[in-house]
Amino acid sequence: MRVIAVTHLIINLIEVLLFRKVNTTNLGILLLIQVNLFSFCHKSNVSQTLWTIPVPDVAKTTAVYGEIQNPSDNEITIVALESNEYKKVEFHTMVLDNEGIMRMKKMEFPISLKPKEIIKLERGGSHLMLYDKQTTKEKLMITIQFSNGTMEKHVVEKKSL
Repeated sequence: MRVIAVTHLIINLIEVLLFRKVNTTNLGILLLIQVNLFSFCHKSNVSQTLWTIPVPDVAKTTAVYGEIQNPSDNEITIVALESNEYKKVEFHTMVLDNEGIMRMKKMEFPISLKPKEIIKLERGGSHLMLYDKQTTKEKLMITIQFSNGTMEKHVVEKKSL
């Protein structure tokens, strides 16, 4: 997709420079095309969508769903999770116990991500669990710290079911 966008840019540039009269309008249009293609080609593929169900202000815990992606070509690990409103953030998965009951299980850090792998955080499956609400801010934020030193800040959207 990005190759196609760059190809279109080159074709537009050649067309403006060789076949049309170069004037302020053509240069302006070309500049707009270049800016739009640059922003399109350099968009992050990382899903920034994390969401939670609105809970009452007195609730001390909540769960967060969405996706976490490793955009790199190398294996990395999640080494820490933090929140601006909650004291503790844990990564949980669901497992079937010996009695046939699904139970929540805390995953210990580091959590490995293969190249380009996406972890889907879903109700009834893997999710982030936030404990000990400290404050109520305008926007709930989750910070994910990876083993390669990068940190991603995600705004957690509130969605009704």
